Amino acid sequence: MNEEKIFYDSTDNVKLCGLLSKMNDSNKILILCHGLNGNKTERNSFNTFVEKLQEQKINSFRFDFRGHGESTGNDYEMTPTKEVQDLEETIKMLNSKGYDEIVILGASFGGSIISLIDYSKFKSIKGLICWYGAVDYFATIEAEGFFSEEHKKIAEENGYFEVKSKRTGKVFKLGKALYNEVYSIVPYESLIKVDLPILFVHGLIDNMVPHELSVKVSKLCKKAKLELIENGTHTFDNDINALNKAVDVSITFINNILEKNN
Repeated sequence: MNEEKIFYDSTDNVKLCGLLSKMNDSNKILILCHGLNGNKTERNSFNTFVEKLQEQKINSFRFDFRGHGESTGNDYEMTPTKEVQDLEETIKMLNSKGYDEIVILGASFGGSIISLIDYSKFKSIKGLICWYGAVDYFATIEAEGFFSEEHKKIAEENGYFEVKSKRTGKVFKLGKALYNEVYSIVPYESLIKVDLPILFVHGLIDNMVPHELSVKVSKLCKKAKLELIENGTHTFDNDINALNKAVDVSITFINNILEKNN
C-alpha cells in the first residue's frame, strides 16, 4: 500500500506514529483508531480497510496509540484520558495539514476513546463509526475479563496486570491508573450526548464485546445507524465476507457523510 509514515507529538513527550494514505487532494479524511493491546493494523482488518479505501480514492490515517505499535510511551501508563489526548493531537495534526472534514472510526477500546472526545472543540469532525465498540468497559463476555476486581487488585499491588495476546503471545501491562479510570468512566454516557451521525458495526458472534451493547447504545444515540454482521467476530478477522461487509457499509456511511459537506 502507498502510505506515508508520520511521527508527531502527543502529550507527556510521547511520539506517535501513523500512516497517511493520501489518495486525493481534498480536505476529507478518515481516522482509524485501534483497540487495546493492538496497533494500527487492527489484526490486519485495518489493512484490508485501507486497501479498499485506496481503491475508492478516499484519504485515511491510522495510528498507534501511546504504548502500542511504533508509538512511544509505556503500556502500563496508558489510560483512556491519555488516549483521548493522543486522538485530539492527531485531529489537530491533520487539521494543520488542511483536513477539516473528518470521519473517525474507533474499534473495540478505540470505540470508547472516540466516545470521550469533546467534539465542540473540533468542528472538523462530521461523523463517527464504532466497530465492535467497548463503550461500556464491563460489558464483556471474554472469559477472564480484562477489568475484573481480581485483576484490578493485582494492578493495585504490582502497579499493573499483565494480559497476554492469545494470537501473538505479546504481553501488555494494564496499569493501576488505567483501572482507576475504567472503574469511574462509562464511555457510552458521553457518546449518547454527541450530536453527530454515528454508525455502529458489530459482529453477531463477537466473543469479546457482545453485539447487544451496540444495539442498546445505538438506540440511545440521537443520529445512529446500526449494522449487525452475520458470522462476524471481534475484529472481523475470522471471515473475509464479514470483514468485507463491515468495510462496505462503513465506506457507504463515509461517502454519505462527506458528500453532504460538499
